[in-house]
Amino acid sequence: MQSFFGNPCPYCGKNFAEGDDIVVCPECGTPHHRDCYKEHSACANEEKHGENYEWKPASTPQVHQPEVSHNTGTVVCSHCGTENPSSSHYCHSCGAPLGERTQPRREYNPEDEFQRERERLISESLNSDLNGISPKEAAIFVRSNIGYFLPRFAAFSKGAKFDTNFSAFFFSYLYLFYRKMYGLGLAVFAATMILNIPTLLLDLVTIQEQYVEMGLLSQIIWEIPHQQELAIYSIIANLLIWAMRIALMVFFNRLYYSKVVGKIENARTAFAKESESVISEFFRKKGGTSMVVPIIICCLTFAASFVLAGLIVSSEFFILPEITNIL
Repeated sequence: MQSFFGNPCPYCGKNFAEGDDIVVCPECGTPHHRDCYKEHSACANEEKHGENYEWKPASTPQVHQPEVSHNTGTVVCSHCGTENPSSSHYCHSCGAPLGERTQPRREYNPEDEFQRERERLISESLNSDLNGISPKEAAIFVRSNIGYFLPRFAAFSKGAKFDTNFSAFFFSYLYLFYRKMYGLGLAVFAATMILNIPTLLLDLVTIQEQYVEMGLLSQIIWEIPHQQELAIYSIIANLLIWAMRIALMVFFNRLYYSKVVGKIENARTAFAKESESVISEFFRKKGGTSMVVPIIICCLTFAASFVLAGLIVSSEFFILPEITNIL
């Protein structure tokens, strides 16, 4: 816009100064104050357009070669990057002549395309009906990672059956507790603990054997019968745990969608006579995420390992000859 400074606005006669909001006629390149252009509703030199009139500043600006976007039919000013209609001869933003059309020079960027697709999906989900609930209600309930869940909710409302959630695969019941799906979380936690029993028993045998070799135990404290059969059970149990994780990965989003829809519909019934703010506050309390239960579960699991170690240490067979000699 430096080429406009010192030149008068053809409508009000005042010279353009730095900071002025300036628009340019796409036909002849005449600059105007934006308010002047709005007030006149046309270019001040409109009567000269039929004469191939071209506005000239005090100093002729450098002509920049534009880029033509074949996808949108617009011309991109190489001076400021603004997209203009393909019929424009001057940039709407900076007023630079667009000159001759050239081939596009934009390089393909996968990240830009991914971002555009993500924005498209979110935009579509915000205009969708999620089985009777609004996207706004779902967003208030979900609260965190809305950009991930809303497009998937929209897909489920249109008939999709499942999706993938890798957080549910890697964190299993901890992720269920994090998303406040406590019932399913307790079921998966209990199943995981039960299926881990054969592996824990085998680990206990291994630990005792290592302690005997290190001289910390005089003999095995707990004998575990049928160790070969137990090893087979351990393999089968681990396969079942992995299958459960895969099932969570595939079906978690669908289950979470069903929970969100159900909770919102129940809240509408229970708070039918309440204001929207009361319902929204209920959504915030029942929805969203919580780190409390996952942390408690991790602490309990960690403490259980100390209990097992305490049982071994408190045994009459536990000895520390090397430490005793040092003391």
